[in-house]
Amino acid sequence: MKLTRSWFTACSLMIILGMLLAACAPTATPAVEAPPAAPTTAPAEPTAAPAEPTAAPAEPTEAPVEPTAAPEEEQIVLKIMDNWGSQMDAKGPPLQSIFQDFMKAYPNIKIEEEIFADTDIPTKVTTAYLAGEEPDIIFQNYPYMTKDWRQDGITIPVTDLLEKWGLKDRFLPEALAQYTDAEGEVVSFPLEGASWPMWYNMAILKEAGVEKVPTTIDELIEASQKIRAAGYQPLVVAGADWAGQGFFNVINSTLMTNQEFGEVYAKGNFGESQNFVDSVKLLVKLRDAGVFADNSEGLDVDTMVQQFYDGKAAMMHAGSWSFAEPPEEMMKDIVIGGFPLPEGSPWAKPIVPFTYGGKGVWITRNGAEKMDAVEKFVKFFFQPEMIARFVEQAGMVSPYKTTPVDESKLNPLFVQSLNWGDSVNYVDVVDPYIPVTAWEDLTNVTKESYIPGTTVEKIIADLIAAWQRNLQ
Repeated sequence: MKLTRSWFTACSLMIILGMLLAACAPTATPAVEAPPAAPTTAPAEPTAAPAEPTAAPAEPTEAPVEPTAAPEEEQIVLKIMDNWGSQMDAKGPPLQSIFQDFMKAYPNIKIEEEIFADTDIPTKVTTAYLAGEEPDIIFQNYPYMTKDWRQDGITIPVTDLLEKWGLKDRFLPEALAQYTDAEGEVVSFPLEGASWPMWYNMAILKEAGVEKVPTTIDELIEASQKIRAAGYQPLVVAGADWAGQGFFNVINSTLMTNQEFGEVYAKGNFGESQNFVDSVKLLVKLRDAGVFADNSEGLDVDTMVQQFYDGKAAMMHAGSWSFAEPPEEMMKDIVIGGFPLPEGSPWAKPIVPFTYGGKGVWITRNGAEKMDAVEKFVKFFFQPEMIARFVEQAGMVSPYKTTPVDESKLNPLFVQSLNWGDSVNYVDVVDPYIPVTAWEDLTNVTKESYIPGTTVEKIIADLIAAWQRNLQ
């Protein structure tokens, strides 16, 4: 399997090199996550809940005092690629503040930033790597199109650097585990944890006569009917986008344990798992019952969230990376929580997907040639006070055991997530299990599931065909 993937990667990269070199001009489209090759089994236990940040003294996010570099030192340029630099992303301002503070502390090191959508970063990196021009540091999801970066020589492992630079003990073991590959190497410094809950606009629900968040499928269907009768759209889904696959996987998880969920997607056993088949039947049932907003099959992420923020839809499924985005006046009406359960679910409480793979900091082959400057940046960036900026300003789930935050600065939706306690069950995201070569094809199939009239049989047959087509 490794030889086949390497051959496929090498051939594909040589073909696209000439075509894509001109496509490397930055864009500022923020996005979020997607996937690759998979283990054959999944954990049997629910994913661990995120650690709560610890309260801190007065001003935890001021830049710590660092030694100022001597003016005569050689000027070094660190090229960093990310999707957070756009001010459209809530994590953009804290990221820029850290970049600026770092360059003040080390005047001889200049950061040159390239900004792309994270869905575009893997192609940009691969193309630049073939030309010997990849950035030194990359902020990117794991394992979306990145699982082979270390094996392909694009990035270096950070296993020893974690120890050498005194960072390892700061990280939660489960965060490091999610960035550890099959050979036991930590491929990237974990940065962003993420939950993917349901969002409920209680102002609309109450206007429609729904007094509490639905916790069962029957309650969800009944609430959706009342919401439509009140003149609003019920659950808006980005059926034409990657988030539509994410929601498809949530429906899968309502009837499968983490272990079965992982095995089905790792092996492509879509038709052999009765629980998976039943989960697709459930999605079609919800679609045909009018639970999804009109034309959800044609919506992308941006139009989905805008419909919710504009107060036109009562519910959506969106990630913690968006906690800082809603209009301020809407915050008081939003309740976030788990997805309701059908009868026969293996879970006791509504479910919330959770991962620490939301973002990692990668060191490339070129970065390894500037290791002294890279070390200074990584150690500066991963100070707890710096991570606290993302937690306080953007509601980011920290990968650290403790993060010194000022609780008064925390986003209210993030605070809600910290207070879930045992009211939800955390479930796996699908990213680690889908083989990278099959991801795009499988996503296209899940898009079809939101189109009225698409049958359960067709959805499952197309999933099987897509998996087999890409694994030959």
